[in-house]
Amino acid sequence: MSDHNPKEANINHALSIDLTQLILSSLPLPSLLRASSVCKLWHSLISSPSFTSPSLSPPWFFLFGLHNTSSRNNQSFGFDPLSNSWFLLPHLHDSSSSSSFLGSNGFFFTTTPEFSYTPVLKSAWRFTSPLKFSRINPLLGVFHDGSSGGGYGFKFIVVGGVRFIGGLVDIEDRSGNSSQSLSSALFKGKFYVFGIYSCFVCSFDLLNHVWSDVQTLRPPGVIFSFLISCNDMLVLAGMCNAPRGPSFNLWKIDETTLEFSEISIMPQNLLYSLADSEEDEKFASLKCVGMGNFIYVFNEEYHQKYPSCLCEISGENGKCNWRRMPQLPSPVNKFHKVISFCSTISLAHIFGQ
Repeated sequence: MSDHNPKEANINHALSIDLTQLILSSLPLPSLLRASSVCKLWHSLISSPSFTSPSLSPPWFFLFGLHNTSSRNNQSFGFDPLSNSWFLLPHLHDSSSSSSFLGSNGFFFTTTPEFSYTPVLKSAWRFTSPLKFSRINPLLGVFHDGSSGGGYGFKFIVVGGVRFIGGLVDIEDRSGNSSQSLSSALFKGKFYVFGIYSCFVCSFDLLNHVWSDVQTLRPPGVIFSFLISCNDMLVLAGMCNAPRGPSFNLWKIDETTLEFSEISIMPQNLLYSLADSEEDEKFASLKCVGMGNFIYVFNEEYHQKYPSCLCEISGENGKCNWRRMPQLPSPVNKFHKVISFCSTISLAHIFGQ
């Protein structure tokens, strides 16, 4: 990057800084990243915390793969829905075991032996005071309470998991392997906990610190499902065994009554492209996360190369548009655990500020 290129100097002198910033703000993210290396001025404008761009508004989908023998073979990927592109992210340095490593809404976490966190694109670990009991595979929620102190103005909520005492799992703890059997959603000041297979649901009021009663949320034919917080509604996304054959459905949930109404069904050709196996349980490895107006469905099996698709829910009319996502950039290592979540990001995060 240089400021001594005559052509570059002519460009910067011909346009005001405000006009340059306006033009840059209209570029898609891949073009922004390339433009940031053109000259120091453009880099400073694009990497500034005040820089805004429509291409940064939709939440990204993140996949983090944990290798079973060497953390050096771990890989992180981020998907930008506007450019329809995957990005291989910088290597994340961490020595924690895979069972204590989690991700949620823009952060990676370790829960044992200490509780720590880092923004997903920065790899700057911070340590908190320890949990009363170290937990393996808990549910984690990230919410903003308006404060601006430590933790980037965010607060974290940890629910469930298995107790980890003296370096060993507490075999008498029957709370379950939460991140495998439960899903969670933050919606309107409540942290919802939902049984992926049991379909039991309850919520924790973040203001009053009280739990609701446990209820059942099971549309007809559901085999397994995930509760997701979208822009202005709770959505249940799940696999169904319908008379017409397997289907992946979306339902809008009334948070007061827990009544549900179907809003979309994934096209059959898209569903079967996520699992090309002939086995009866070929859809059992499907996972689902979402945020904003995007819902992502992917297959966590390595031999499938983690195929994914997304559904965009229109904010104007609620129409659902499904599409296949491109393959992950090669090479893709073989992982024994895949962590997935959605998060909004900024260019300041990308440039490590």
